[in-house]
Amino acid sequence: MAKNKWQELQEEFLREHLSTGITAQDWCKKKGLNYQSARRYIKPSAAQSAQGQQRNTAHDAQSNKRAQSGKGQRGNEEEDLTNSSNDDETDTNSTEERKGRDSRGRFTEGYEGNPNPVCSFKPGNQAARKHGAYSKYLNADDLFEAAEGASLDDELIFSRARALSVTKTIPHIMEDLKNADSIELRVDLYDKLIKAEALLDRLVARVESLEGSISKLRIDSIAGPRLVADTSRIKAATAKLIAETEKLTSENKDVTAPMSSVVDDIQAMPNGGNLSV
Repeated sequence: MAKNKWQELQEEFLREHLSTGITAQDWCKKKGLNYQSARRYIKPSAAQSAQGQQRNTAHDAQSNKRAQSGKGQRGNEEEDLTNSSNDDETDTNSTEERKGRDSRGRFTEGYEGNPNPVCSFKPGNQAARKHGAYSKYLNADDLFEAAEGASLDDELIFSRARALSVTKTIPHIMEDLKNADSIELRVDLYDKLIKAEALLDRLVARVESLEGSISKLRIDSIAGPRLVADTSRIKAATAKLIAETEKLTSENKDVTAPMSSVVDDIQAMPNGGNLSV
């Protein structure tokens, strides 16, 4: 539906809500609209805001009328005192609001902010995130909200339900195929039968695939911690071996083997240890 059409429906709902107090769901049902699709555009909050603005406008007009009907110097003095007090409060509030901000309302450098915020979130909080990357291409918030809690077990149950539905439909197609009078109807029913059997084969394969995926996830949940423990144990054993090797190397750094002394003695002979001919 076009955007301007939704705006017209929103304005129509506002008028009827202000006059009768009808809810958005009842109004959509009355107009034959799908409430799940229309609630993104037909918003009761807009009606409440409009109603509040009307009440504020009436209240302001009544306050101005009372202020203008005041007579006497005493009333003027009280009004001056009230205005002066309001100006002081406004200046105080303005000073508090400008704390840590520049003239354009931006935080100044070095300002640490409120030490005790009302809503304190930890780093990495995802409360403000609206779905994921696919939400840019599919404008269906209700579908994303419903899919957030889905799992592979839900997919498995859904695939089995579809397989049972197709299995239940095939006998009806075969019965209609037997009772078909014309060639065209028999061809159409035979084509539907072939498609139903092909769909059943795909659903059975899908069920088998989901069963295998769920089984692998369960195995990974057990093998994962075991693999981490084995890796830590191997790293600890390697570090111990390296430490022992470095210790032995440092202790035997200045120790010479007997063979080294023999070689030194031979090389110290006049003929370098060579036999004379």
